Amino acid sequence: MRSVVVLAVAVLVLAACARPAAAPALPPSPSPPVTHPAWVACPPGDDDPTAPLGLPPLPAGFVPAGVVICADGLRTRADGGEDRVRRERRGSDVAALVAALRLPSEPRTAEACDLSLVGVVWFAVLDAAGRWLRPGVAADACGKPRIEVRDALDRLTLTTVRTTVLGETKSAAAAASGCEQRWGEMIGAVTAGSAGSAGSAAPAGGADAPKGPVRLCVYTVPASEQGSGKPAGDFARGGLLPADRWTVLRAKLLAAGPPVPCPAHAGRFAVLRAPDGAGGEVYAELDGCHRLLFSTPSGNALRQGSAALAAEIDRP
Repeated sequence: MRSVVVLAVAVLVLAACARPAAAPALPPSPSPPVTHPAWVACPPGDDDPTAPLGLPPLPAGFVPAGVVICADGLRTRADGGEDRVRRERRGSDVAALVAALRLPSEPRTAEACDLSLVGVVWFAVLDAAGRWLRPGVAADACGKPRIEVRDALDRLTLTTVRTTVLGETKSAAAAASGCEQRWGEMIGAVTAGSAGSAGSAAPAGGADAPKGPVRLCVYTVPASEQGSGKPAGDFARGGLLPADRWTVLRAKLLAAGPPVPCPAHAGRFAVLRAPDGAGGEVYAELDGCHRLLFSTPSGNALRQGSAALAAEIDRP
């Protein structure tokens, strides 16, 4: 019997690594690439790093003199907040990149390929007249962008010429408090599907909470997320709790009894955790059912709070 089990496991491993599981290369478009008369700015973000595999190859008559790369990232502001930005970077030493773009796709291998998703950053090439186009990228034997193109893109010398702010990812207030801008409402997540009861979906492990310094972070849950499978909240306020206040509050939290059936969804919740994240965290619904969730390294425990306890947690 043991040999049969070992053989079955081996077959599953080989099947997971076999060629059909690798992302197939898209056939290049039969149409020529669209050549634009002049560059304006980075287009809206393209989230598919494998899209160049399906684009038409670089035309023989197009002679690149430069490259532009567009990529989204994060940037910390002077006030400590953080923005998501789109950076436009340019380079002119494109000989290696052009040579790599002229390479053909390799024949598909019959050997095993790994399952990693490999792509390339959004880029376009420009000629001396300022015209630009997005060239296709040849595929390797596993249907992924050829390593020569990826290496050439990585080795480019680039200068950032434009940075566009797409939106705020962390406010200055959240940064100053040490809290994240957005956080999952885990009580709603772990009780989703339990029909508002403390039934089988409610964890019933041992309750514990960090003993040392604790940071309180308060979040507001948009109405559109309340009752969803993965509700999340937006930062409202937060900061480190005085040690004496946490000592009293921790004892009251740990003394909470088992949860009771309740169909309401929280519109506000708090997260209490150590500054270094060690020891797990405590979630508290500040309205709705006033439940508590102790998330510890050994598991989760759901308990029942009260309006009075929520008010004490929420006290500025």
